[in-house]
Amino acid sequence: MPLQNMSPDPGDEYFADGMTEEMITVLSSVKELTVIARTSVMTYKKKEKKVSEIARELEVGTLVEGSIRKAGNKVRITVQLIDARNEGHLWAQNYDRNLDDVFAIQSEIAEKVAGELKIRLVDSEKRVITKKATENTEAYTCFLRGRELLREGTEAPLKQAIALFEKAIELDPRFARAYVGEAECHQVLADKGSEPMDISVTTVRRLLERALNLDPNLPEAHASLAVMFFNEDDVPGAEAEARKALELNPSLPDAYWMLYELAALKEEPEEMVRQIEAAYRLDPIRPDFINRVGVAYFYTGRDQEALEFWKKNEQLAPAFASRGMTEYYLAKGDLEKAKELLAKLKKIDPTNPQVTWMGGVIAAMEGDREKAMLAVKKIKDDPKIGPVGFNFIAYVYHAFGDLNSFFEYMNKAVEAHALTPSRMMYSPLLAKARADPRYLELVERLRKQCGLTK
Repeated sequence: MPLQNMSPDPGDEYFADGMTEEMITVLSSVKELTVIARTSVMTYKKKEKKVSEIARELEVGTLVEGSIRKAGNKVRITVQLIDARNEGHLWAQNYDRNLDDVFAIQSEIAEKVAGELKIRLVDSEKRVITKKATENTEAYTCFLRGRELLREGTEAPLKQAIALFEKAIELDPRFARAYVGEAECHQVLADKGSEPMDISVTTVRRLLERALNLDPNLPEAHASLAVMFFNEDDVPGAEAEARKALELNPSLPDAYWMLYELAALKEEPEEMVRQIEAAYRLDPIRPDFINRVGVAYFYTGRDQEALEFWKKNEQLAPAFASRGMTEYYLAKGDLEKAKELLAKLKKIDPTNPQVTWMGGVIAAMEGDREKAMLAVKKIKDDPKIGPVGFNFIAYVYHAFGDLNSFFEYMNKAVEAHALTPSRMMYSPLLAKARADPRYLELVERLRKQCGLTK
């Protein structure tokens, strides 16, 4: 659970949040433990909920909670291990140490948690949890600040995070995780269209190669490398790196997410479901995972499960659940229900391009060509959408029954390395296109581009 910041300086909140993430990372290296990811955990920050309620929502048996107080070079960490069944304390400890002892505290907590849960650590796990990321306290502080800014995910904080990771590297050139942090910033900037993909990939490759030279068994580096290979359309490389990351740390949700995307490309729908379910179990309050689990059920013919899943999670991720259900009802031809859900999505997230293309599809299905073409123009004119907009434009033309234009824009998406394969290959909304001979040509072109066929 999020460590409470008890420091006299409210500006030390980043340190408490950073240490929470660090404890998740350390505990995740114990392979017999399934550890919930930071994204879901941090939703409980400053929320008053019973242990039993939290445990039920996250489907866990044990919680680690505590507080941290930092003052100058001194730190006090209070930690307790709680049995969710009866809210009883299994173990509690206070640590009063110097700041440069935080790694020793983290490893001791991991050993205590494993011991209380009757897990016997193997030698390789002991080596991982006792390994110091850096000997330089200032570099580590820069790293924690950088991680916090990286989580914000917008351009200005990402650039600030890069500067902090660079400072950490300057202070300790052997700090492997700082290289990974900087690489992840460049990956997010490229995804958002704030950095050219070719520049991003070159930078990311250099940073990750350096990280893996320093620490060949760093799970986060292999997970980031999987993303880099995926962005380069190297599916075999992406799969190998994602599986290597999970071999080293089975509690990395993003690596399972990557395997979900790859399974879609490889035309393995059941594997697609299995991988996104694994990601969701580790990060059950992450909105995008809530959307994608429902989508995976819907795309594989498990319609009722998809609807039940979205409805169950509607309060946790209203925009994402509404988005999934809008596509569901569009595919079923229930335009009134689709319009009702789209109105809800528009109210929550009015600038989301998903709102625009779905509105265009509804207009096309109703025969309102003028309104549908306004949606297409809006997608074309929005520089923030980028090449992924070719997919959205294609969906509107598909709703008209104009398959010539549909394939024209889907081929443009392939050329721009921006095609969304799971929807194209599995969504019932695009069933007409898959009955066209050009669909197989498009898939073959995509698979060849990704290294799946020669």
